[in-house]
Amino acid sequence: MPGPVATARGQQRRQRHHQQQRARHPSASRSHLPPPIRPPTVAPAPPSVAPCFPGASRNGGDMQGDLSERYAGHRRRAVPAPDPELTQVGPGTPCGEYLRRAWQPVCLSAQLADLPLALRILGEDLVAFRDGEGAVGLLHRHCSHRGASLEFGRIMPRGISCCYHGWHYDRDGTILATPAEPESSQIRHRLRHGAYPVVERHGLVFAFLGDPAAVPPPPVLDVEQEPGVTLAPFLLEIPCNWLQVYENSQDPVHVVWLHARNAGAHFDESNSAEQELDFMPTPLGMMNVQSRRWGGMVWTRTVECILPNLNQTGAIWEDAAEAKPFQRVGLTRWVVPVDDTHSLQIGWRHLGAHLDPHGKDRPDRIGLGLIDFEGQDDSASYADRQRRPGDYDAQVSQRTVAVHALENLAGSDRGVAMLRRLLRRALRSPDMPAQCVAPQPIATFCQDTITPLPPAPDDRALLRAHGAAVARAVLDSADLPREARRIAISAAASGTSLPNEETSA
Repeated sequence: MPGPVATARGQQRRQRHHQQQRARHPSASRSHLPPPIRPPTVAPAPPSVAPCFPGASRNGGDMQGDLSERYAGHRRRAVPAPDPELTQVGPGTPCGEYLRRAWQPVCLSAQLADLPLALRILGEDLVAFRDGEGAVGLLHRHCSHRGASLEFGRIMPRGISCCYHGWHYDRDGTILATPAEPESSQIRHRLRHGAYPVVERHGLVFAFLGDPAAVPPPPVLDVEQEPGVTLAPFLLEIPCNWLQVYENSQDPVHVVWLHARNAGAHFDESNSAEQELDFMPTPLGMMNVQSRRWGGMVWTRTVECILPNLNQTGAIWEDAAEAKPFQRVGLTRWVVPVDDTHSLQIGWRHLGAHLDPHGKDRPDRIGLGLIDFEGQDDSASYADRQRRPGDYDAQVSQRTVAVHALENLAGSDRGVAMLRRLLRRALRSPDMPAQCVAPQPIATFCQDTITPLPPAPDDRALLRAHGAAVARAVLDSADLPREARRIAISAAASGTSLPNEETSA
């Protein structure tokens, strides 16, 4: 142990050391630590270069900075967060609760056979089954006892039984038995398992995941009862957020480029024709109005979005070769979120000779994971999809969740912008019905009308006039019987003309 003299000498040395350090570094603290390392000085960016940071803008244009600067990737690396209001769908989120206020298709009837089916819908883990009575149940996936998954349960004459300890659930969540407990146990009377109401229609299983005290009637569409049409159910899994799939239906410009001009026609060459476009609200949501000239025909198609997440489009193989008024739907589909980063396209292909005059439909290619037109999945090789991309590639490649703050919306995106506004307004209005509650069947607005009209000096004006006349008639005739509605739309289309000042030489 050092003595008093050694201790005093040590203190003197430390004091001399501190004095030397303060002399060398006047700004340093009295600590024996060296002065702090200061970051290098960085010259400020030129005033014309805008900072690029997450959340800087709702439109990518504000993040572009100096447009004269070449190879500017370094300044544009930031990726802001996605729009949570429209893309997050779990329990308690604004969009998730909005979607839960409408009936949603969750699986195909054909998927429910002798085994339970594990599902994930709107961020909830569920199990669907068809019991011995032939009725469908949809329950929370994990047993209320110890959490084992009911996907491994045993289907009962009524309901389903957990594999772990035999707890037996009815389709409405009632616990019918707890066989591992004494007969005197009251535990089953004190609990109720999570369950949702379901209905089946045309090969789809629909569920209502919202408030059980506010269940609306399942919607029935007028196009479910079209003469000469068979409804073929299908289901496709898409590994991206629901919104970028859904809003594709209100982007009619992509039909010209992606489906026709980019790498050849996916459907028919008539899709390559230039369009005159309009976008209109409907009692159910909105529709776009596409008018084209193809030879001696003027073709107006109306494609609708029925809020919150249903859309309908016309005959898949339409070639505009012959006149027809008010030809109805080729595809009805819901875009159902699985969670924030996965979705389902689930619905019906409408099959009929008048919708497919050249025999291109392939009923054997419609079903679970199957649809009979290209570009809707990743079944082709990656190289082939690069050479001939489709909807799947365009939608999924926008990132798992598209980032709206990096977009630069243009005039051709009017439909996408309108759809987003309608969705925001609806999900911010909890008292607004999420689905149509009109008398059923519900009149819908998707159709094709093709009219023989010779070219006009201002043919684009003629296309706009035809589109406006057809669209007005489609909306105004909603309350008429089908045949009366067809006659009204035919008369409106055939009477298309231009004011004298537009047709004069």
